Amino acid sequence: MALIVVVGPDAALLEGVSQTLVAAGHRAVVASDVTEAIDSLGGERPLMVVIDCASLVTSGVAFRSSLAHGGAVIAFHCDDVESERLPFEIKRAALAELRLPLERQRLLALARSVEARAHAAGKDSVDEARESRAGP
Repeated sequence: MALIVVVGPDAALLEGVSQTLVAAGHRAVVASDVTEAIDSLGGERPLMVVIDCASLVTSGVAFRSSLAHGGAVIAFHCDDVESERLPFEIKRAALAELRLPLERQRLLALARSVEARAHAAGKDSVDEARESRAGP
């Protein structure tokens, strides 16, 4: 399944979200901040980043280039002020805003959707490469 990074300051919440993701067959990496998350990935590219809105406001741009092809950013615990402070690139990249732990099932549905989208995008690009090598 997918590699999903969960970032935020609330260790208990992150542990619960991580357990939900692992129970669904995903690989979860938990970190308290973006720097720790990037360091713990060791060069791997996550399919999804589930990140606290406050962390996203301060340093979420770092993940834009770190996501796997077809990956997505999911923000949680965003209030109106934090949502307004998000840079346009992040607002555009963020697939959804969740209220965790209440919306854990929605998180799993988003993970399935992003994984299917990435798989289809990767499969399409591989098929196109084969067709271009085969020629007319």
